[in-house]
Amino acid sequence: MLTLSDWYHDQLPGLMKSFLSYTNPTGAEPVPNAALMNDTQNMTVSVQPGKTYMFRIINMGAFAGQYLWFENHTMRIVEVDGVYTEAADASMIYLTAGQRYSVLITMKNETSSNYAFVGSMDLVRSPPFSCTSKLTFARISSIKFRIL
Repeated sequence: MLTLSDWYHDQLPGLMKSFLSYTNPTGAEPVPNAALMNDTQNMTVSVQPGKTYMFRIINMGAFAGQYLWFENHTMRIVEVDGVYTEAADASMIYLTAGQRYSVLITMKNETSSNYAFVGSMDLVRSPPFSCTSKLTFARISSIKFRIL
């Protein structure tokens, strides 16, 4: 399971009050303070080279959509929002708040380099919030996903 979320340093009642206020006539959503994967920015997941894994991914954020990609790896989408679908390959997926995907990813067979995977919020902000993780190929034939 891989969760993506937006993290606000303010409590929900205050966020909702400003969001629904007459002083916010455009209905602009509150801007999060950070992006998280699995509620952290320091995560490690061990995997084996050449093995295929299914990642169940959910954007459990309040407002922000997020893009997700795994560097030099292709995702095979097999399920969207609880409905199995005809498999489709993608290099990047977009998850709106509350949306779920299941993807299959076959790990690289070589262990000579590391690969990032990134969740990047869809915000009009410079620079955008993102949460970057890393596939680390250990010398003992295992790969680690690590958030930087």
